Amino acid sequence: MATLIFEHPLNEKVRNYLRLEQLFEQLMLAKALQHPLQQQQFFRVLFEVSEVLERSEWRSDLQKDLSKQAEKLAQWAALPNVDTSKIEQLLLQVKSLISTIAKHARVSDHLKDDRLLANIRQRLCLPGGNSSFDLPYLHYWLNQQPEQIDSQVALWLKPLQPVAAAISQLLQLLREQHQAIAVVATKGFYQGMAQDCGLLRIEVDNKYQAYPTVSGHKHRFAIKFISAANLEVEDISCRLFCCKIA
Repeated sequence: MATLIFEHPLNEKVRNYLRLEQLFEQLMLAKALQHPLQQQQFFRVLFEVSEVLERSEWRSDLQKDLSKQAEKLAQWAALPNVDTSKIEQLLLQVKSLISTIAKHARVSDHLKDDRLLANIRQRLCLPGGNSSFDLPYLHYWLNQQPEQIDSQVALWLKPLQPVAAAISQLLQLLREQHQAIAVVATKGFYQGMAQDCGLLRIEVDNKYQAYPTVSGHKHRFAIKFISAANLEVEDISCRLFCCKIA
């Protein structure tokens, strides 16, 4: 049987990172769809990205966390018997992202000023509000030449790309820096100390036919496994990875 990895953020900052990571991935998949009805999913995800960016302190959080990673990488580069070339490459990438993020304050403002997007945003929240009689402007736009559509989509996405790249890089570094322990969730329950953990990753064998629910914060967490087959939950062996930003 295969193993599954479940991720749970233990602070609001990492929660926003994970949400944005997933939304950016969905955005890239949605923009590649060709049928006009399928392309409307792209707009829904685009508005969700904008909403998360507007209500979170993503810019200052990213700058702080990327700076911490840069300091850590610089410390590793000074250690003996390490692959300095790889570390220096990562350090350059992180510093470049810090510089780029510093230049971008409100990356979603251009979406508010776009007349087509303003029309779509008002209607997509209504059931069936994306019909051609509700949004004739969208119907017209979706039936333009593919090159014209791709060009406009690229303009909408360009200011968002540095944020997507920074979050991807930060989460990759975060997932690689962890303390792993093997534990047993007795009758599906386990409680542990987080020790400033920002992201908890739970690796469990699919044979148990159960999934974890997590509650907690950066100091302590509790895991409760729920049976997907509505059976009594047995003792479950799993591995925990506590990932720390700093």
